[in-house]
Amino acid sequence: MAVVCIVLGVWGIWDYTVVIPNALRASDRAELLREFVQPALNVERGSQERDSAMVALNVAIEEDDSPDQGWSDALIVFVGAVSGGAVDSQQKATNLVEDYLNEYGSVTRPSKFDRPMQWMFILCLPFGFYYLFTYSKMTKRASMYRLEDDGTLSTPEGTWSKEDIQDIDMERWISKTGKARTTWTAKVLVENHPPILLDDYIYKDAHLIIGNLAHRFYPENWTPLAKRVKVEKQEDSKENGGEV
Repeated sequence: MAVVCIVLGVWGIWDYTVVIPNALRASDRAELLREFVQPALNVERGSQERDSAMVALNVAIEEDDSPDQGWSDALIVFVGAVSGGAVDSQQKATNLVEDYLNEYGSVTRPSKFDRPMQWMFILCLPFGFYYLFTYSKMTKRASMYRLEDDGTLSTPEGTWSKEDIQDIDMERWISKTGKARTTWTAKVLVENHPPILLDDYIYKDAHLIIGNLAHRFYPENWTPLAKRVKVEKQEDSKENGGEV
């Protein structure tokens, strides 16, 4: 979840600050060329099309804040051609229009909802860092669950020696009835403390601690891997070709 949220957040920021502005700029340029410059180059001087193109070009030059020097130079060429420049100026402007339309003409203009929609992705970013923090915290907590060789059990709730551990409640472990989520859990009963929950659904390899304790207290029912002995006997019998 941390990776997904961070990727979505960065993607949203990239689209909001780079992709969408570039698409808007490209579509604005294509619109200027298609609707004003190109029609003006195909009519005589003094026409309404040329006047409109001159107005649009002057506005474009004033508002041009792009680092693209090639486009800035092209705008000057368009102004010279539209205002009645020489034949070679007209031809150069026509070639530039064709080149830029090939570059920008197929760009789809972003809708007015595209940028607001990116906030949905951008807002995933803080959740990504939250999940990352939570994962780190849970990993640290998980490392506190240990069963030493001498039988000492260490958990976030405390540490108990082998003698302090009185029993383990396996009632919900791999049970076929009741809430499925709890079938990954068992409770360790210790002296002078509420039962300690061991949750293999959240903490990887918790079943090894559960199995070790269950086998210690109920060796006839549970294996060190927290599997029912009866089930294992059935599996062994089937592997050997026998029947129970």
